[in-house]
Amino acid sequence: MTSLLLGLRLSRWGIVGFSIAGFALTFIQAVGFYQIAGHSPAERAAFGASMTALSAQFVALFPTPLRPDTVGGYVQFRGFNVLTILFAVWALASSTGFARGDEEHGIVESELGTGITRPALVASRVGAFAIAVVVASAAAGAGYVLGVASGGETVSARGLIEACALLAAVGLACYALTLLVAQLAPVRAATALAGALLLALFLVNSLSRVFASLSTWRWLSPFRYYELSQPLPPGGYFDLRGSLVLLAIAAVATAAAAVAFMRRDLGASLIRIPAPPHRPSFSASSMPLWRLPVARGLYEHRLGLVGWSIAMAVLAWVFVALTRTIVQVLLSIPTLVQYLSIFVHHRLYPAVLGYTWFDVAQLMFAAFAITYVARWSSEDTDGRLEMYLSTPQSRAAIVLERMAVLVVASLLVAAVSGVVLFYASHAAGIDLDSRRLVEACLLLVPLVLVSAGAGALLAAWNPRAAVGLLGAFAFAKKPGADAGPRARGSRKLDTCHAEAGRRRVRRLRKVAKHGFRR
Repeated sequence: MTSLLLGLRLSRWGIVGFSIAGFALTFIQAVGFYQIAGHSPAERAAFGASMTALSAQFVALFPTPLRPDTVGGYVQFRGFNVLTILFAVWALASSTGFARGDEEHGIVESELGTGITRPALVASRVGAFAIAVVVASAAAGAGYVLGVASGGETVSARGLIEACALLAAVGLACYALTLLVAQLAPVRAATALAGALLLALFLVNSLSRVFASLSTWRWLSPFRYYELSQPLPPGGYFDLRGSLVLLAIAAVATAAAAVAFMRRDLGASLIRIPAPPHRPSFSASSMPLWRLPVARGLYEHRLGLVGWSIAMAVLAWVFVALTRTIVQVLLSIPTLVQYLSIFVHHRLYPAVLGYTWFDVAQLMFAAFAITYVARWSSEDTDGRLEMYLSTPQSRAAIVLERMAVLVVASLLVAAVSGVVLFYASHAAGIDLDSRRLVEACLLLVPLVLVSAGAGALLAAWNPRAAVGLLGAFAFAKKPGADAGPRARGSRKLDTCHAEAGRRRVRRLRKVAKHGFRR
């Protein structure tokens, strides 16, 4: 019981942050539905048809919505489906924070010193996260109830309970899977490998809706079993067996993580990569890059930078391959052809590629900023920041160097993904405007800065709360967030988002500047 309470105490800021995010997301979506969907049955039917057609743009992220002409179907698509991604990120940060972060800080060793067994410790932390994700799911349900009440309607209690339970189950399954990977992987690679696993499982399921060859593998993904149910819309359905499979995944992965924890040493990994023999040395490294302020930050985390570059390049190639399929689906709907001619003022293929790819790129770069904020928070708590200050370096110099490293790193990742996007599009017969593509890639850098600036503010206030609260802040702007306004023709579909993004840069600079000044 003591370990369970300690786990809840250590994750209290994550509970607060993601509960607020879940409540706000479902409440805003429910209230927004009544503002944009119309009031008459004909208006809502037309709105639902346009939302169904536009959902083809996000086929690589979410399944086709059921009854989007109702508030339940709309919030299921725009609210609860998005929360699965948000809670998966939370599960990743929480599990790797326990398996590796708490070990480095000596918390795990202190708990084991009280006499608790390793399996019991793992079970207590999994139980703490289960309580946390249930609380956050309940907050999301409360936001939906209040939003529907504002429109003068009522909700189905059974459908709401099923939706919240399903959301908690997929979050718990993601936590157990990433906890298992963290036991197997080395300390520095645990978060990256666990994140890569979740991303691969998510894409295997979502891309199987486009590439039939992946359908034989999607049963491996927990997201597949989540999508078997859509309980919120009228006439929705709840797959009990799929929900039980999610709980079974969580139980099996937790047991495997406990066994792996028993068989490894603290600070080590179960799978050890053989290293070439070398003579121990206590002298300073002769690597010249350690003497260059910005280069040393890039060199220290070079493997992570390479991993992010490869991941973004692969995603760029995948979305180019998806574009033709998405456009074919859109053009197959006769009533949508006239609609597309209204708000697409440029070539259709580049426009669709711009919206789909750069919406996902924003999400990925927000996650990229979160990894750096987590690193800064860790340096504040494990003594590395104190060591830097004793070299001596001023606090302002450390902040400026962190900002410069982040800018250069985000530029490198954006450049790699942009180059792959350009050449893959050219090979697929989709001609992109190179100038607009460069502008769109550069606009991803201010997005990273504003997320990191907010994270720097949070880290200066409470390092342990920074990652959880920043995750809720960063993922509030999600892919497809403005699909409703787009359906009403209020935004121009521009190639690669370049024109639409320029007007945000000044506000992003202000937030980033105030954050890094702390």
